[in-house]
Amino acid sequence: MNREIFVIGLQRGFSLSGKARERLAASEVILASQRLFDIFKIRENAIFREKIKIIPKVEDTVSFLRGFNGKACVLASGDPLFFGIGGVLLKEFPREEVFIYPAISSIQLAFARAGKSWEDAFFVSLHGPKKRRWRPEDLPLILDRHTKIAVLTGGENGPGEIARFLPDNSKVIVLERLGLPDENMLETTASKLKAMDQFREPNLLIIEAESGHKDSTKNVKICLGLEEDEFGHSEGLITKDEVRAVVLHKLKIPVEGVLWDIGAGSGSVGIEAKRLSPGLDVYAVEKERDRAAEIIANSVSLHAGGINIICGEAPSTLEKFPAPDRVFIGGSGGGLVDIIKFAAGKMREGGIIVVSAITLESINEALLSLEKEGFQKVDAVSIAASRMVPIGTPIGGKAGGQKSQKRKNYFKALNPVFVIRGSEKK
Repeated sequence: MNREIFVIGLQRGFSLSGKARERLAASEVILASQRLFDIFKIRENAIFREKIKIIPKVEDTVSFLRGFNGKACVLASGDPLFFGIGGVLLKEFPREEVFIYPAISSIQLAFARAGKSWEDAFFVSLHGPKKRRWRPEDLPLILDRHTKIAVLTGGENGPGEIARFLPDNSKVIVLERLGLPDENMLETTASKLKAMDQFREPNLLIIEAESGHKDSTKNVKICLGLEEDEFGHSEGLITKDEVRAVVLHKLKIPVEGVLWDIGAGSGSVGIEAKRLSPGLDVYAVEKERDRAAEIIANSVSLHAGGINIICGEAPSTLEKFPAPDRVFIGGSGGGLVDIIKFAAGKMREGGIIVVSAITLESINEALLSLEKEGFQKVDAVSIAASRMVPIGTPIGGKAGGQKSQKRKNYFKALNPVFVIRGSEKK
């Protein structure tokens, strides 16, 4: 096969390089979406336009190229390797068949228009398929770590919708139709942007936390180490700090993937896991509506709003979830064996299941079920933590007629908890 694929980036207001024009002239077909063709036809001659084949979807472009033998150009937006089709084609075809000719990216142009440096920015794409990595709900959590974010918008995720998830005092720059005669830049705050609903496409956002952050290390929030009183919870239904630390360690939280938090209670495990790995897709399952409402409130207050919260019983509610990489079972409602069986059957390669239990019966069920479901490595740890607390009775002599406020302390035992893990599934 003598296939050659030339991926040529376009940017409004900028001319093509001489090499890109050579590739266009040598190609037998030029593939483009309607939007890119509209940009292209403004300045390119009729000879090139006669070669154009409009294909709106990336998957259709890939399918066409698989059956094509010859020289083909694929028109892309800006830099094809920046959230573009270039990365897709390099995965689908041999490296020696794909040649990339980038233009200036929309992000470069946006920061130039805004007069801001971009070496310290974090880049998020909310444009494209729903199975994308990031969602608008994740932005506050990202702002905790990166004080400057560039967001590629698209579809239902326009500037006004995105602003609903941002802290009100966030600074936002909206850049519309970059490179065209009617381009526009608006500097505002998230609170004001929420009330706006008319934006010209395409557009993108530059978002900054309130302070401007010349020293970004001063405002980074804690990733690991959330304490119980930071969560709203009722009846003590929360995985205690000491246990949660062990559970997260046993789960070996990945940078991205899918975590099921079953019997989530206040959502403490799923929320802290999400804060550790913002790219993690967390599904928290809780059968009690009041507790599910607490998870929602906790996820918002702790900037983990991208968690999927489902009110229902497991395993029946798990049917439509994406396959998990990690599963934590904090409560099972008596269905532990069935939950483990279902989760193990859907789990991706290299997955881990962790169970917390307080009864001997649950410990035994977890150990036997994990072994039965093919986990080659099953281990358990007993956590019997004690916390230092004041006895509360003032001691010592009088000072100035007042009793000393010095108190004695002792260690108060927490209920022992057992953490069982299954890994290395056959």
